[in-house]
Formats: sequence, C-alpha cells, structure tokens
Amino acid sequence: MRLRARGGEYSASRTERTCCVSFMAVFRMNVTGEIPSDKHRKESVVERRLLRQRVFPRLREYCRCTYGVEFRVIDPYEAADPKNWPAQKERLQILEDCRRNSLGPFFVGLVGEQYGDACLPEQIEASEFQSVLQVCQQMGLRTDILERCYQRDENTIPPSFCILDASGHFKHPGEQRENPNKENNWCELLPELRRILHDVVNQCVQEGIMTHEKARKYFQSALENDIRYAYEDHSSDDIARCVCYVHKINIPLKSIGLPPEKQAQFHQLTQLRDHFLPSMVAFHQALVYSTTTKCNCLQGYTPEMRLNFAVGLSEQIHSDLKKLIDSNVSNERTVIVDEFGQKDLCHIFSSLYRIERAEAEHIKSYLEGENTKFPFILNGRPCSGKTVLLAHCASQASVWLKNLDPEIIVYFIDVNNSLRQLLKDICKRADSSSTCVNNIYQLKENFKRLLTARSPSKNPLVLIIDGLDQLPKTDGQLDLTLLPESLAPNVKLIISINVNRPALLATLKMYYPDSTVFCELQEVESKSCSQLLTTLLQESNRKITSGQQMYVNQAFKKCSVPLYVELLHRQAFHWNSESEITENSLVQEVHNNIVLIFDHLERKHGKDVVSKALSYLTLARYGITAAELTDVLSCDDEVLASFLPPGNTIPLTVRVPEVFVESLLSDLKGFLVLRNILGTQTLFWVSRHFPLVVCKRYLCSEETSQKIHHVLSEYFSGSWANGTAKPLIISEGSSDVPQSIDIDREVPSQPWIFSPPFSISTAKTPPARPHPNLRKLHILPFHLLKSGRIEELGNQMISQEYLQAMLQAELADELFLWLERTSQLVFPKKLQLLHIVLRSSVCLLRNNPADLPIVLQAKLLPFLGVFPTLDICVSPPRSEGMIPKNGVHTVLPPVPAVPYTQCTLQESTASRIMQSAGSSCGTVVVVFENGSAWVCSGGAFEGFELTQSSNLQFTSVISSGNIFLLSTHCGKLFLWDADVKRQPQEIQTQKRENAILEGVLVSDDKLFVWWRGQNIVNVFVDREEQTELHCTYEITCVICSEDGDVIYCGQNESSVTIFDWSNGQLLATFTCPKDMPLIDMILSEGDGMLTCVDQAGNLFAWNLEIITEPVLICEIHCATLGKVLNIDYNGDNILLICKRQQMQLIDIYQTDVLDQFTPPRGKTFKQAKIIQNSPFILALLSNCPFLLVWNCASGQCVLCLDTANCQVIQLLKCGATYLAAVTDISVLIWDMDLITFSALAPKSGKRVEMVAVGSSGESCYSSDGSKLVWKWGVLSCKVEGCFLHQGTVESMSISGDGNYLVSIASGDIYVWETSGENIYRISGSQAYKVLITPKGNSGVALSETGLSRVWKLESGHAICSIHHHLQNATISLESTFLLGLRNGDLLAVSLWSGNVSKCFSCLDQSDVVAFHSLLDHPDYVIVSSASGAVYSWRLTEDTVCHQFQLPDSSLCQPEIFTLSSDGGYAILSISESTINILDFANSKLCSLRTEGPVPQPYATIDVSGQYMVYICFSSLVCQNISCDLHEKPMLVAIRLTDGETVGRFYLCKNPSTLNVSEDLFVYVGFQDGSVGVYAVNDTKMGKTSQKKDIQSPTLLCPLDDQLIWSPLEKPNLTWFELPLQVY
Repeated sequence: MRLRARGGEYSASRTERTCCVSFMAVFRMNVTGEIPSDKHRKESVVERRLLRQRVFPRLREYCRCTYGVEFRVIDPYEAADPKNWPAQKERLQILEDCRRNSLGPFFVGLVGEQYGDACLPEQIEASEFQSVLQVCQQMGLRTDILERCYQRDENTIPPSFCILDASGHFKHPGEQRENPNKENNWCELLPELRRILHDVVNQCVQEGIMTHEKARKYFQSALENDIRYAYEDHSSDDIARCVCYVHKINIPLKSIGLPPEKQAQFHQLTQLRDHFLPSMVAFHQALVYSTTTKCNCLQGYTPEMRLNFAVGLSEQIHSDLKKLIDSNVSNERTVIVDEFGQKDLCHIFSSLYRIERAEAEHIKSYLEGENTKFPFILNGRPCSGKTVLLAHCASQASVWLKNLDPEIIVYFIDVNNSLRQLLKDICKRADSSSTCVNNIYQLKENFKRLLTARSPSKNPLVLIIDGLDQLPKTDGQLDLTLLPESLAPNVKLIISINVNRPALLATLKMYYPDSTVFCELQEVESKSCSQLLTTLLQESNRKITSGQQMYVNQAFKKCSVPLYVELLHRQAFHWNSESEITENSLVQEVHNNIVLIFDHLERKHGKDVVSKALSYLTLARYGITAAELTDVLSCDDEVLASFLPPGNTIPLTVRVPEVFVESLLSDLKGFLVLRNILGTQTLFWVSRHFPLVVCKRYLCSEETSQKIHHVLSEYFSGSWANGTAKPLIISEGSSDVPQSIDIDREVPSQPWIFSPPFSISTAKTPPARPHPNLRKLHILPFHLLKSGRIEELGNQMISQEYLQAMLQAELADELFLWLERTSQLVFPKKLQLLHIVLRSSVCLLRNNPADLPIVLQAKLLPFLGVFPTLDICVSPPRSEGMIPKNGVHTVLPPVPAVPYTQCTLQESTASRIMQSAGSSCGTVVVVFENGSAWVCSGGAFEGFELTQSSNLQFTSVISSGNIFLLSTHCGKLFLWDADVKRQPQEIQTQKRENAILEGVLVSDDKLFVWWRGQNIVNVFVDREEQTELHCTYEITCVICSEDGDVIYCGQNESSVTIFDWSNGQLLATFTCPKDMPLIDMILSEGDGMLTCVDQAGNLFAWNLEIITEPVLICEIHCATLGKVLNIDYNGDNILLICKRQQMQLIDIYQTDVLDQFTPPRGKTFKQAKIIQNSPFILALLSNCPFLLVWNCASGQCVLCLDTANCQVIQLLKCGATYLAAVTDISVLIWDMDLITFSALAPKSGKRVEMVAVGSSGESCYSSDGSKLVWKWGVLSCKVEGCFLHQGTVESMSISGDGNYLVSIASGDIYVWETSGENIYRISGSQAYKVLITPKGNSGVALSETGLSRVWKLESGHAICSIHHHLQNATISLESTFLLGLRNGDLLAVSLWSGNVSKCFSCLDQSDVVAFHSLLDHPDYVIVSSASGAVYSWRLTEDTVCHQFQLPDSSLCQPEIFTLSSDGGYAILSISESTINILDFANSKLCSLRTEGPVPQPYATIDVSGQYMVYICFSSLVCQNISCDLHEKPMLVAIRLTDGETVGRFYLCKNPSTLNVSEDLFVYVGFQDGSVGVYAVNDTKMGKTSQKKDIQSPTLLCPLDDQLIWSPLEKPNLTWFELPLQVY
C-alpha cells in the first residue's frame, strides 16, 4: 500500500501539506520458496479477494479525500505466474523504500500455518562457498549439483559464486528465457539443492566453520526474511508503523507423520510466531494480533470458517490501517510548496554532478565579480551536462557568496513550461507582491525591473535559467527584449542554451556586443568517464575485468558525455567475468544506448506493456505517480489483455498488478526521478533524451499519441471510476468474432474537489477540509486538448464544478488562459462571454471562491437567452458541498451592462494607435505611430504583435473579409490572413514610398488594391500581381462582381469605370450628376442595379441590365449640409448614412428615406453602424463617454455601452459577430448578439419609483413616473404587459388577492383588472395616493387639497369621505381604520363613517414621528415619538403601554421605521454602515454592522420578522479596473435571531426601490427601469422561496402594441365635492 501526496490543502498563504514520500505496506501472504509453488498462493485467495474488494478501495478513497494522498497496495506475489514474482533482493528493496519514504504504515504481514521453503542465497562469497563445497565432499553428498547451480563471478566485490538460471546463465531478476524442458528440470533440481545445503550448512555450524548468523540465510523462508527485515534493527517509531496478524489453526494430531523437512519448517514457524513477534510486542509495543481457530480433526479448516475469518480480518485491517494513517499523516507539518518543483529539480540534478568541470570556476568567478553588467551565457552540445553544471553551481552559490547571503532562484525549462509561467514563477519567488499579475507584457516589465532596479540594500540575487532555447512557443516567439541591456550591480543572471541553436546564440551576442561572459561547455575527458564508471560500479559492489575495461575506454574516446557513462553503467552492471565484450558489442551514441535499455525492458516485461508504460510516462503532463501509472495501464485495453488470468472465466474486476509497475520502475531507477510538483511527487525523466527516444520509437504517429492522451483524459475525468466497468474486446479460442466483456478496472474517483467523508479533529489536529484535486485541474484540460476531444474540453470549461475548483485552488489565471485557448477551438462566443464575466469579477472570486454562483447568476444568467447551453454553468452543481444551500438567488434577473473585452497592447504605453481595421471573424489589427502592428480578437484580453521584425515599420492597414493588407514606410505590401494566423506574407509589387493604402477588396483568390490620391487599381491572383487598371480620376472606392471578374471603380469626380479585367476590357464609364467624390457603391447583381453614394450623402441608382450602357433610374438628394462621416449597409437593402447633425436610413431598393435621426442637444455624431438583423443603430457621439444604441422604430436610446472611460476614435463592425471600438491605447470588443439582447431586454429606460406585489407573488408591478405601469411575470420571466394611462402615473396599489390594480395619473383614478382591462376611471378625486384595504374590498384615495374618499373597489361607489389630511397614512390590518399623523398625534379614522374614532397623543407632549401595525396582532400599533419613547397602542381598548425609551443616538428615523409582523424586531435608523435594530422580545437595542454603507431607503424586515434585507455598497477597494461589482451595490439577507448572513447577491445596476414579500421574495427596482426578483433561502430555519428554475428574461420590444393595455378614453365616474351637511 502506498500513499502519495495529491494536491494538499490551500490557504491564503499558499501553503500546502507536502507528502513527498510514499506509503507502502508489503502485503505478505505466507507464500514460500525461491519460486514458491502456486498452491500456497491459492491458500490465501479468499483473504486477498476480500481485502482487494472491501478494504483497499475504501482506504484509497479515504486517503485521497481526507488527506489528499495516494494509497497503493503492492503484493509481491500478486502476479498469476510465479516466475514473475520478484526475487528476494528486489522484494526487500521494495520494503526498504517503503520504510524510508512512507507517511504511515509500511508493512502488513499475515502469518498462518505455512512457513515455506528456505530461500536459496543468490550470491555466496567465494571463501564461504569453498568451505561449503569441501564439507559437502566430506559428507559424501553430490557436489556437482552445487557446481551446476552456482558459478564464480570475479566481477562481484568480493568475488562470489552466483546462482544460475535454468539456462545456465547468471540469474538476473525478472529476465525470462523460454525453455520449458530446462525449466522443468531446474524445478526438480532445486529441492535437492536445498536439501544438500541444509545438511551441509548444519554440519558447518556444528564444526564451527560457519556462524549461526551466516547460516541463517540458508534456512529462512521468504516469510521470515520479510518479517525480520521489517522489524529487526529498526527504531520503535518504525516498528509502530508495522502491523502483523498471526492466525493459528488448531487441528488435533496435525503434526503427526510430517517429514523431517516439514518438521523443521514447523519449528521455524513456531519460533517466529511464539518468540520473535512477541518479543517485538514486549520491547517495542509492536502491533501484532494473534488468533487461534480450533477445528474438528475430521472436518478440518472448512471454507465457511475460512470465509468468516477473512471477513473479520478485513474489517480489522481496515480499522488498524485507518488509525495508523490518521495518527501519522495528520501529524505532517504544513510547509511552503515549491509549486513547480524547481527546488527539487535543482537538488536532483546537483546530485548527478560527479565530474569536475572547469566551467564551474568560470561561473564562480562571475558570481564573485563586482562589475558584471551582463548575463553569463553558457552554451554546449546536447548531453554535455549544462543542466547538471548549473544545478551544481546553484547549490554552491550560497557557499561561494556566504558572506553576502544571496537569494538564489533557479529555473529548469521543460516542455510543460511557457514564457508566461517562467516569468510569473520567477517574479513571484523574488517578489511575492507580483502574484496577481498575469499579463504577459506586465510580466516582462516586472521581470526586467527585477533585474535592473533591485534595491542596493537587498541581498544579491542570483538567477539561473537553464534551457532558454527549450521554451515552448505557447506565448509566441521568444522575445529577447525581455532581457535587460544591463543588470543591477547586485544581480547575477546565468542562462544556458543549446549550441545547436546558433541563431539564438548569435542574437544574444548582438544583444550584448560588449559582453565577455559567453562560455562554451567543453567535452569531458575520457579518463574522467572511466573513473566515474568505476566509481558507479563500486557503489554497487561490482567491477569489470581489465579486458572489458579496454573496450570501455575506447568507447569513451568516441563518446564522453556524462549521460553515456550512466547508460554504459547499466550494461556493465550485468556483466560477469565470463561475459565476452568486443568493440562491436558497445553501442555508440546516447540514443542508441537508451534503445538498448528499452529492448531489455521489453524482453523482461513484454513489448506491449513497456511501450505503453513509457508512453504514459512521457506524455503525462507534470509527470505521473506510480499509482496513477498502474491505474492508467489498467484502463488501457491492450495492456490489460496481457494480464487476464488463464482459462475461460474472466473476473469482473481486473487490474495490472502493482508489483509489476514497481518492478518496471525499479529497472528505470536513476533515469526516472521523483519531482515534487503541485504538492505531488511524480515521476519524471531525468534527461530529455529519454522522451525523445520514446517519441521516436513508440509515438511516431499523431494517432498513437492521441490514443495515449485519450486514455489519460479518461482516467483523470473519472470515466471508469466508482465501479463503472469498461468494455474489453477479446477473442476467445478459435472464434473469429471478438467479444466485449465489461471489466471494472478499480480506478479511483476523480472529483474536482476532495471532500472528507467526516471531520477528523483532535486537540492537536484541525478537522480535515475540502481541498481541490490539483492533479485533475492541471492535467485533464491538457489531455483533452491533446486527445482531440475538443467539444468535451469546451463542456468542461462551462462546468461550474470545474470553475469552482479552479478558483478554490487559486488558479484563476490558469483558468483564464484555458478559457481563452479553448474559445479559439470550440464554443467561441460562449466561452468568451464566460471569460469576460469571470475576469471582470476576479478580485471578488480570488477572495471568496464560494461567491462564484452569485457572480454567474448576476452577470451570466441574464444572457442565457443568447446562449442557452450555458445553463449548466449557472445552475448549481449536483454534488453536495460545492454551493451553499443558504443564500440569495435570482428569480427574475435584470440584464446587466453588456460585457466586453478590453484588449491591452504593450505598445500603448509608448505610442498611440494610428490606424485600425477589422475582419469578419472578429479580429482587429491596429498600427501604432511607431510602426508596430498588433492584433486583437474577441475574448482575448492580450493582443500580440503581428511580427517581431524590427525592420518592418508599418504605416497603414486595411481589410476585406478576413484578409488584412499592411503597407510599410518603404512601400512594401504585406498580407495577413486572420484565419490562418501565420506570419505576414510579402506581396511582390513595385514599391510606392510614402504611398497610403486607400482600400483592398478580396474575392476568392483575387485581390484588388488601390491607393490614396492615385488612379490605379492593382490586381493580384494568388498573391501575384496580374495587372494594373487605370482610371481617369483618383479612385475612392472599388467593388466587384461575385466571381471577381468585373470591377467597378468609383472616382473623385463622381465618375464610375467598369472593367472586365480578366479579358482586359473597359466596359463602361459614367458620371453621377452632382460631381462630388463617390465614397461607396452597392451592387445588387440580382436586380441589375448599382447604387452610388457621394460625399454629400446623395444617392444615385443605376440600371446595369446592359452593363455597357448604364442608365440612371433614381436619385435621392440629401438636404443636410456637411460631409458624410460614414455609411453602413446591412445587406438587406437598408443603408445608413451618418453626418455630424443627422443619420438617415434609406431603402436602396425602393430608393426612399425611411427615417432620420438627430443627435442629442449639444452633441454631434462621429460614426454610426447598423446592428445586423435587429432594429437598432449604434452611434458614436462627440464628447460622450458611451456608445449609444438607438431603436429605429421609436427613435429612443435604449442602451449605453461603457467604453472604460476611454475616448473612442473609431468603430469597426467585424461582420455580424463583433463590434470593436478603437481608442488611442486599446481596443474594446463587444458581441453583437449580446448588444441586441440587452437592447431588447425589458426595461422602461426611466428610474423605477415603486414596485407593488400581489399576495400570490406570481406578478409584480412597477412604475417609473411615466404613463406606463409595467406588469412583470415572476414565474415566466417576461413582461406580461403595460398599463397605459393618459398622464403621468403618481401612485399605484395592488389588491391583496392580486386581482386589481389601482393607479393615479393626472388626478384620475384608474381601476384595472390585472389581466389588462380598465374597469372604470374616476375623475375629480384630487388624490395623490391610493390605498387598498387588506381584504381587497375597498380603496382609499388620499388627497392633500380636498377630501379623501373611501369607495368600493369593485363598483367604484363611494362609501364615505375623510376631511382630515393624514400624513403617512395606512389602513389597519382589519380594514377598520385609516391610521395617520396629524399635528403630532396619531389618528384612527373609521373607514365606514370617515370620522376620527381614536386619537393617540404622547404622554410627554412630544410628536408622534412613526408608527406601524402588527400583522399577527391587528389591534396593536407600535408608536415612536420624537423624544425616543416607544409605545404600544391597543386600538380596541384604546390603551397605551410605554415600552422603551431610546437613547438620543438611536432615535427613530420615520422613513426607515419598519416592524416585523409579530412585533419582535424593528428597524429604527440607518447611519452609514450601521443599522439600529430594536429587539422587542429581549428588550435590547442592537447595532448591526453592515458590509458597507447602506442608502437609507434600502433596508427592510420581512413580514415574518426573522430576516432583514438591505442593500449596501461594498467598503472594499478594488484594484482591478475591469471589475464593476465592487462599485455596484449588493443585496444582503440577515437572520435576525443570530445576526448571521444568510446570503448576499451582487447587483449589477443601481437600485431605486426595495420591497420584500411574505414568501421571502425580494423585489428590486433599478434606475434604468428594470426590475429584479430574488429569493432568500435559509435551510437552517426551513425557509425557502425558490419556486422554479432560474432562467433568462424574455426579449421584447418595450413599445410593441400587443404589450400595451389601453385605458378608457374618458372617465366613466366622477367624484364631486358635496356640501358638508350631506355627511
């Protein structure tokens, strides 16, 4: 069993429990002998099966979920074929590795009734063997058997006799030679050999020739060897990590009749069970269990007894191991994690420094030097040892500079790195404050600043970067400008590169022309190689003969690189003194010797298995653990097929044996190293030449690599976890039809977040917490991409579980890179929107990842109408623990501001944008004043430079379709295809210095280019110039036919020339009447019509049915003065012409002006665009910080687009997909569909003044001070209609049953059925406010100038009139009185008579300032006075009780005073970030500290009195300029009983009103005229208001006729002022 670290716990300080070791328990099962017989293995099959099925999978999941560590089970005897069982030396090495590296228990032993045969020594010293041979002769035993089985080997130290295999060769563990006959003879010979050695060694001991200690190895079985190795000569702490189970089976008379050798074995077993193990318990408190089973002498040990014992044993082992794991793993200290294992690599590589190199002294001198302004550049051949040398120097630098205490940072670049990661990791290690920077240009600046502006007061910085030439081009070409021209005095920079990259070396020498610290690593002398080989062999107690050494020396003269020495050592280790070595037997070159190692592995373990294992080791991102390798191999069908048990019956669960993987990894030890990366120790190739050979040998095709990546992606996605069986296709017998069998591979689950099954908490250890599965987060997206499963990768990106885990793991920057990268492959617009939403809220999500669902609901949910499939991202995940059940959730979401991408460009800090052009695919190319060209695209927040050649200085850029054409200052033309995204290709044409491109037109492979101020059109086909077309005047615009053969050239003098350029013909020339320069032409080939637009905005339609004789058929003259700023054609016969003072929409087919628009007062138009397939126009105005969206039908501005406080200089419509706004420093890009959606979103455009809700809560109503009252469907998420009034709506109210809406507009009272019918309209009321009784029978019209009237709601008939003018009037809950303030008193006026029935006056003669009725106690009213006294007034008995006296600091604010239904709590006042609450039940005055300042109208208590809901602004200061949630308010729900926050919700707009219904729905009106509805859920109190799944609002045009319900044209009821005596 092995535990290996996986992920660990994250905290704010980026610390993580490091489990850099493995946990293994050798599972010992009483198997015997050198090659034990299979019958002994079968005796433990029940116990093994139960442990593998019931215990080990549970422990593995427990360890992964609780501690983030891996769990392995290595059974040396797991393989079906005994020949594949490891030899004793290999088995004990596995046990030793476990003891040294284990986090917890490392040995589990089972001791039963079988002792096993004695193990034959694999090696016997020559002197000892001669003594044994001599005694054997004296005893008259067969010495030929000894001489046949053992042979002298002079290459061992000391010389020894080594056991041979069946073929007569020296035995190498695991290596197989197929010869069944010899194998059988050998198996018959071994018992005789064992018997001879037993007798001879006993005689040697008796004669004193051999000691008991030396003789022990001849008598002990594998069982005793393992147990003694685990317990003997170890500390008590190590022994405490072992557990042993002894099972004695008591069968009477069982020892009678045993042969002598069996009796000897039983004696050995008794000594082990009854003496050795108890002594371990006595002296070391070892964990040893002993059980005795008594059996009947006739029946013996029955299967039922065995099964019962196995079940009990399984549960006991599970319990014991779990306790050992908890007690050991939980005590691990939390340490800082080297995230990408650079420190580990430095330690590993420095340990390989075994040959002194002269270049180390050069580096030492450089580090000790004082005036080193330039980097030290080390270059050398592949395999020359650059990496090892730099690692050695890094480890020695602190010694060389011990008086200066340097800060040393070393970075080894491999295929998993990128320039961004390199810069970010170095900057973070040098300056922890730069961790939040992820922009590649900012990282370059930070890196350069780190090397040039280091404070002299700081310790010296030594930065070592190995393999700069190996950096992948993930973030573009390597830009050496990131290196400073000179270093700070206390900064040393050392860089290594490959000499095979001469261009890079030459560039560095040009970059540092005055530098003298360029050093080439020289080859190692062959003598040093020979000495190193001798040392390596001696460390393994081996040597080679002088004859073998001669050929080795010759080989080193031909190849003297350190890696070659290591590879040759692997061969020489297996040479014996009889091995014949020739010049041809030693292979030259490193790669060829690596191939030899792989050949050896294939012979030993099988070609198919080895090829797959090496492929997984090579292609796995960030390495792979041994446990993962076993799992992945088990998931590989080709591999698993070779491990199926013999016979026709295939079990339901099959895995690759762990011991097989361990044996394979053992053979690669030294070439595979453990590297601590992301808190997990994973296997990596120590040299990059091994993966090169693997790729060339096993991964020669893209299809093969994709299969490997596919299996890895399936494993890390958990496709075959949790008992999910994977089909295996096999062929049975002679049948040609393959069969599919479902087999459970027993792989572990792969959740995004590991959640402990329960908390483990003691006084010393905190409870286990959920922690992210870092391996899956980092690895799965990579392998999905590499396996070609792009759609699955896209689906993963929109999984809320994935997003939540990435944020919880503090991998926001990594997440953004994956979103951007994936959006370029699949789901582009969806992922771009998600990317923008997350990036704009990253500051919130970094601090609290649990807020992700709230952010998605606030900013993404409203746009589900555009992208419905993003619902999986917004909806709560199914797994528990990801989203808290408590909270505030959206029911009816208002549409937030349209999200956009702000693409930053590095050059914007030093230069300004001069020109720009956009493509139909959403790509924008801008040219800066300094001549650089940069590319931006939708969803990408970082642009990239089009070319890094400093010789190219661009002057202009134009586009057509997805093709960009750029001109340089020297007159060259470059073409760049946005679809291909390669380097710009030069077009061969005559140079035109200082010429400015006017336009380009692309048609298939044809390209038409014209120039400003010239009368020439250049025609290119396949980027080669074909011809020039000459016109009479300066060309201003060009269009062509669909096939590109006919072109139309508009000119400066209102002239048009038509060419059939393919045939070299001039077809026609004609002139428009006004003699103004033409700015554009529109060709309708189907209609045979050409429309020309001139500079003044005049239109001319020409008939081209006879193309050689154009006929003018219509013209439209523009009456507005001024030049046309731009035109836009939507392809549907609608043309937009924009001037400073006017926009026109023209139907070119009907040649008619459809509409005209003028700018707001004091503004002028700068540019305008038509939004495709919508009724909207985008306009850019002068001195306006927004882009405005107009509704063509109404002429109203329906939307404003934020431009990030930048002045837009140009609008670019990129096809029908994107809109780009170019500023002088950046590019803003919007999705056109989102603009259209937001423009159609339901909102009135004016501030919501009030929101009313019926008792059912299915609909709510809003008024914004206009003539409309909006009815919002809460369940349907749409506007159900608008109630139109003949005047401004001043007040409204909804009846309790929700059937009636009563509103006041211009003095008239409108009574509506909420279905839309205006029942009656009353004039002459003089009312300013209307109230409806709780029972819904009557209404009260309050008037300040006349009588207030009470009338029957259903008929409109008056009941009575009220002469008193009451302030803050409300109706009592029993619909009996009208309560209100008058002259400092609280009056209760009867709704039946209109007379004052009750009057409340304060006892201290102060004025009543606020009052509130109690819903649960209708006859009580709570009254607050100006002096701070709080009374309860009982209306029925007219009794008063003085309840409280408030302090002056907490006096009641009348507009704030709110009371719960039961009178338990009251909101008294609000002061900045404090809400004062009166707790009536406990007679306490409480002050609640809010999360930010609370605007006074925005706090209320729900009807039940258990919750308070308020709106506040965050007090946090946000440094992210793209984040808007910090500036916007948040909606917070508080549980009043304990003051805990139930939930919060980020509002994306500024609110204007707040209302809470009985069922815990919160209704918020916003200043843009929209309404949001939110639900408060509190499972702790059993409160939930969620009625349905949240969804996006339904689109509508706010002024559609079918949505407006008209009122009665004239009032049908009139109220008159009657004489007083009538009443």
